[in-house]
Amino acid sequence: MMQRSLWGALYALAIFWICNAEPWSPFLLGLPLLGVAYEFLLMERLTPAQRGMGILYASLAGWSTYHIITTWTDTAGFILFSAFLLIWVSDSMAYVGGNLLGRTPLAPTLSPKKTWEGAIVGGLFTLILGTAYLVQMDGPISSFSDPATWPRYAWALPLMIAFSAPIGDLVGSSFKRMAEVKDSGVFLPGHGGFLDRFDSYLLSIIILSFLQSLILIA
Repeated sequence: MMQRSLWGALYALAIFWICNAEPWSPFLLGLPLLGVAYEFLLMERLTPAQRGMGILYASLAGWSTYHIITTWTDTAGFILFSAFLLIWVSDSMAYVGGNLLGRTPLAPTLSPKKTWEGAIVGGLFTLILGTAYLVQMDGPISSFSDPATWPRYAWALPLMIAFSAPIGDLVGSSFKRMAEVKDSGVFLPGHGGFLDRFDSYLLSIIILSFLQSLILIA
């Protein structure tokens, strides 16, 4: 547990640096997405069609990340890190909610430990905490106590992540189930491979890229 927590903290710091250090640094997100594509190549039990779908999925996430970066330029790092932060809230609170309240399996074949109760708790916390965070980041213009002042992205981005993150997790689990592996690799000790760490991000960034004109506006 200590090792997992330590590597998890280092991973979070690395993502923060990548998203916010320099105007060029968000492009470094292409490296772990290449890692995801490479892991699909290494999954021997995938059929050629399944492997191709996985590589296409990772490539589309890479294109979507690039599209966000080049479209939003100065604010792209904030957008990307906010997406990661909301995904972490979703995953963490779904885990806590599932352990405390979980009774009903969400997808027993793909991920037996996930429950509807955990998914609902994760979604609610993502929406509430995410909105509070983004309203606060909007500065004196917005007030959490006055929803009329909220920019649309303050609730639209958390709402999108609340739905896309758990589904992206299940998509990643389906690929691993087809490949008959528990973890996609050993990228991060105690956390698994690139797909294990970026499964929710892949689907979330694809949806965000396609719906950015509806979500990422004031």
